[in-house]
Amino acid sequence: MLTIYTSYNCASCKKAMAWLHKHGIAHEEYNFFSRDLNDEEVRNMLKFTTTGFEDIVSERSKIYTRYKDQIIDMKTSELINFIIENPSILKRPILVDDVTKSVKVGFNEEDLSEYI
Repeated sequence: MLTIYTSYNCASCKKAMAWLHKHGIAHEEYNFFSRDLNDEEVRNMLKFTTTGFEDIVSERSKIYTRYKDQIIDMKTSELINFIIENPSILKRPILVDDVTKSVKVGFNEEDLSEYI
């Protein structure tokens, strides 16, 4: 199953959702500002990444900039809890495909076509 994690007013999220609808791709959407993420979901994102947290955490986010020094020293479980409490730290959109066991971050039409 393909799951897409989005947020409000995210242009890339809207483009990715429109692309999925246009191509008739079955998916579940989770807006991480209207519904809280949980430990299992964050771990599911991470288990398919190639570089771990670096793949899904936005170093340009305000929350990352504010807590960068503490984030660097966090253990995995602490960072997962930090993400759950501060979902704005995540890049967007994040697509997780349990079938192909992969993660795609961001929206690029060509990359998404290859990913799907």
